[in-house]
Amino acid sequence: MITFLIAMAVIVTFAAVVSHYAGPAGSSNVTDRDAQRMHAELSAMHGRTSNI
Repeated sequence: MITFLIAMAVIVTFAAVVSHYAGPAGSSNVTDRDAQRMHAELSAMHGRTSNI
């Protein structure tokens, strides 16, 4: 039983260290076109309403 607990502690510690030092999964240089489009539309709406 103690061997099992030690093995689990080692596995959890290893997983915590790897997740702390590893970068995020997937591509990090992805451009969110939907967010850019929405920001541009909101800026345009704000520009039209600020002249009133």
